[in-house]
Amino acid sequence: MKLGGTMDFATLWIFVGLLVLVVFLAISMFARLYRKVGPHEALLVYGFKGTKVVKGGGKIILPMIQTYRTLSLELMSFDVAPQQDLYTKQGVAVTVEAVAQIKVKSDDISVKTAAEQFLTKTPQQREGLIRLVMEGHLRGIIGQLTVEQIVKEPEMVGDRMRATCASDMSKMGLEVISFTIKEVRDKNEYIANMGRPDVARIKRDADVAAAEAERDTAIKKAEAQRASAIARAQADQERVLAETLSQAKQAEAQRDLEVKKAAYAEMVKRQQAQADKAYEIQANIQQQQVIAEQVKVQLIEKEQQTKV
Repeated sequence: MKLGGTMDFATLWIFVGLLVLVVFLAISMFARLYRKVGPHEALLVYGFKGTKVVKGGGKIILPMIQTYRTLSLELMSFDVAPQQDLYTKQGVAVTVEAVAQIKVKSDDISVKTAAEQFLTKTPQQREGLIRLVMEGHLRGIIGQLTVEQIVKEPEMVGDRMRATCASDMSKMGLEVISFTIKEVRDKNEYIANMGRPDVARIKRDADVAAAEAERDTAIKKAEAQRASAIARAQADQERVLAETLSQAKQAEAQRDLEVKKAAYAEMVKRQQAQADKAYEIQANIQQQQVIAEQVKVQLIEKEQQTKV
């Protein structure tokens, strides 16, 4: 019984080990067959049941009956600069350099269309095909515009390019995100001369504005000087008037002082005269009294002498 139990236990461990091994092999096989892509690319699975498009996910690839390729959905940026001169509506030969940004549309039909066109081509070959299409449209648009429009309204050229290229790009599963003019130049200095009238006009306007400013400054300066002179004259007049009034008041004050001094002197003299006269009267009275006393003394002396 013990031996049989031991054999059953060993058999169970073997079975578990085999099961784990099978599961591990299945997971490994599943991992090898499962293919996933990020949000910046598309997974195209083709073979059994046609072509399937997976974006930002994954799918199991059945060996022998299915295969897969990846297609980038990232923005493609490249220069559009035709080597030949482009002729404007006026017949002026210009060289235009621009930069375009293009990407594969996100819907499944556009991804399949782009895969049909570019999946077997290198990035350089793909950009070359797109550049040829865009340069052809650019040539046609430049032929409809004047040099002035191209130079002064580059956004309008970009809008026309996006609208004109939209149909052809859609046929390749692509869309134009932006088209920007970087530079426009010509060999005959048409563009350089184009701005000279504006420069001359601006310089003329600047000279006129400067002359007008100088004139206004001179007028304002003269007005300020005149106002200053008037203010100084008024101030001088007011000063002279104030000085005159002050001198008049001083003269009146001096006169009043002299009058008061004269009145005081007269009063002093009158009082002095009165004092002198009173003194003389008093002196005369005293003198008379002295004489009377002397007379009395003489009379007394005579009486005494007579008695003697």
